[in-house]
Amino acid sequence: MEIRFENVSYFNLKDISFKIKENKITFILGESGSGKSTLLSLINFDYDDYIGNIFNDVSNKIGFLRQNFMDYICFNTVYEEFLFILKKKRVKTDYDKKILNSLKMVGLDRNILNKNPFKISKGEQKKMALAFLLAQKYKVFLLDEPFMDLDFESKKRFIKLFRMMKLKYGKTIIIASSDTDLALSLADDVIGLSNGNLIFQGDKFDLFMNTKLLNENNIDEPDIIKFENLVKNDKGIDIGYRDDINDLMKDIYRFVK
Repeated sequence: MEIRFENVSYFNLKDISFKIKENKITFILGESGSGKSTLLSLINFDYDDYIGNIFNDVSNKIGFLRQNFMDYICFNTVYEEFLFILKKKRVKTDYDKKILNSLKMVGLDRNILNKNPFKISKGEQKKMALAFLLAQKYKVFLLDEPFMDLDFESKKRFIKLFRMMKLKYGKTIIIASSDTDLALSLADDVIGLSNGNLIFQGDKFDLFMNTKLLNENNIDEPDIIKFENLVKNDKGIDIGYRDDINDLMKDIYRFVK
């Protein structure tokens, strides 16, 4: 698999170059208007009038969860929408089994199938849209703010689901978000954008430990990193950096014990 940009410019994006790692979770971080959604759309080849080179040999195996995904809903029940998508994509399977499995993965039960997709909650709509993608045989998932409108428990389920998709099924997941706490928890790799400029690509800790770069580009420092820096600066305890609060607390306990 190859997804690679070489000196790509389009709309507010300026001379962007990067490479996506296969079978990994990559977060695209930046404040509103930084170019995150535009970058996902370019990966999906939604536009063809860009400058530069985009290499993408999996374009027909990409599932895209857009922020405006409800604009693409056509039918009056979730079940009808599911069937339409699976038949359109020529997914050869037991449709009902596939649908129920996908619903289970996102935390929805079968009762939602007879409901009008426009009359369920925003959180349920987000889960429904992800279930539509999971029911299809995609290799790469583009997810634009997938955690928006979800409650705490649903976010935990999505985190667990995305990890399973990567580790068990070898999926490549690219998430556009402004939530650095989620990025710290989930990401293998991070792309940082600011006003259409690429300001960073690489390991998440290299970005999140660079307080100066974060502040200059209005990117929030993750809460765990803030706490780790506080412990280091105020207490003189250097325990390194962790991406899980439970691991962090265990390390602090071992240190003070």
